[in-house]
Amino acid sequence: MSNANRWIISILSVIALLIAAFIWLRSHVFDRLDVSIEKRLTSLKLSGFNVHYDSLSVDWWDGVIKVDKLVLEKNAYDTTCIYPEFISVERVRAEGIGLLQLVFNSTLSVESIYLDQPNIVLRENSVLELDSASEKENEFTLLADHVHIRSGNFTFTDSAACKLIAEVKSDLSVAGLALDFHIGSPFKYGADILTMNGSEIQMPRDFYTMKVAEVNMNFLERALTIDSIRIIPAFGPVAFGRKHGFEIDRFEGLIPYFRANDLSFSFEDTAVVKSRSAEIQFYLKVFRDKRLRFVVTKKLLPVSQLRSLPFALHIDTLKVTKSYVQYDEIAEGTVEPGRVFFDNLYAEFRNVDNTSHKGEMQLTARSNLLGHGSVNLFATFPLAELKRSTVTGSVENFNLPELNPMLTPTTRLMVESGKMKKLSFNFTFNTVRADGKIDMNYENLKVVSFKDEEKTKGEELEKDNFKTFIMNAFVFRKNMDEDVPEDKRTGTIMYLRDDSRSVFNFWVKSVLSGIKSAYNMDKAEAKKSGREIKKEERLSRREARKAKRAEKKKERG
Repeated sequence: MSNANRWIISILSVIALLIAAFIWLRSHVFDRLDVSIEKRLTSLKLSGFNVHYDSLSVDWWDGVIKVDKLVLEKNAYDTTCIYPEFISVERVRAEGIGLLQLVFNSTLSVESIYLDQPNIVLRENSVLELDSASEKENEFTLLADHVHIRSGNFTFTDSAACKLIAEVKSDLSVAGLALDFHIGSPFKYGADILTMNGSEIQMPRDFYTMKVAEVNMNFLERALTIDSIRIIPAFGPVAFGRKHGFEIDRFEGLIPYFRANDLSFSFEDTAVVKSRSAEIQFYLKVFRDKRLRFVVTKKLLPVSQLRSLPFALHIDTLKVTKSYVQYDEIAEGTVEPGRVFFDNLYAEFRNVDNTSHKGEMQLTARSNLLGHGSVNLFATFPLAELKRSTVTGSVENFNLPELNPMLTPTTRLMVESGKMKKLSFNFTFNTVRADGKIDMNYENLKVVSFKDEEKTKGEELEKDNFKTFIMNAFVFRKNMDEDVPEDKRTGTIMYLRDDSRSVFNFWVKSVLSGIKSAYNMDKAEAKKSGREIKKEERLSRREARKAKRAEKKKERG
């Protein structure tokens, strides 16, 4: 036999041995993996979980693990709960198992994992956790290049009443997933990119559905992008409040996008979210029916509201770009809503922080009011306790009759003519009251007053000629400009806060208190209130005397 033939035979023998070793190793590893999976499922059962599946197969040649109809559920749940905790998956398929890492590092490395129609039901303060006796059997490290979830369904329920809080349906994919669970070490997880598509969030307790076209979180670039959030109430404007049974804001609209850059998350003692910059755009319609019962609940001011969040938040700059907000309100005793809206709304929040007690949060905003006048506002919110916040702003070049849809239903006043050249306001506030001043500059103001009782001529309110004359002749100046002395066109802001109302209600009422002060309407209202109180006292005394006479008459009879 020639040397060349011997070399060929030797090489073929080595190759054959390597192939045999590879086949043995692959078969042995996958046999161990099969046993390991069975052992892990047994340990889960010992931990108080029921595990069911129709079939489990390990294809050692193609490197594929398949599980059909996998169900994991806590076997000691409250049987009265409609939504017991469980996890089910129609099909699980893992491809591209990494042998070397599995052999030498006890790490399961997978190229792709496919989860078909997973259904996860959890309660608040979930109890889906392992007991300490079997945790050692469930230590693992998982690395997956790609995870694909099709038609996922995630349900969250109330821990006490077992009522549905939210249900999320979505397709989801994760690139570069890493999970690490070991005794004595905190649970670690990470990913390169997370994407959710076609998400739908049902919130039955609040009567809302939210639809999100796409969410993309790039952990490598620390960037979050959300595309198209649609807010859909379950009921129409009037029916929504009636379903709740009390006065409440109903929101409807679209958020075309939200972006956050240099975004980071950390989970130690508490969750921490930080971002250098964020940007959002929205188109919102808000409706409130004030004919319904008002429930008194304490409303927090901005800094306190931030501090009430269950996680730490810091955003250097949050921008609102070219947005729109519309507010409709049906006042008591009316059937048609009044309306005010702000378009071309731009705003910027700086130093949004709920952990620091130094510095201040700032808000700068500008918008068009009812499509015409311009509104500018600057507000500061000190992060230190007890310091007063400030608001400075103006409304310019605004046709006053535009306010009638909101003004007339609540005050029975109508502006017939008038243009606000500029209304400036400057005040400080805390949790108790606001103090400051306003300065008005307008021309050609003329108002119409309607009778208090809703007497109609056809569909129109009946004009009160006497009140209209008094207001135009003695209360409101027709023109209030630079020719009018400053003390005649300025007013003092002093308003005691109603903490059951929002901060925006607080600001509007504060400015209105300054306008009333400029016309001495606050004193007139005080006199009117005093007269009404005296009148009520006289009526009460009269009724008491009648009742006493009736009682004596009954005794004599």
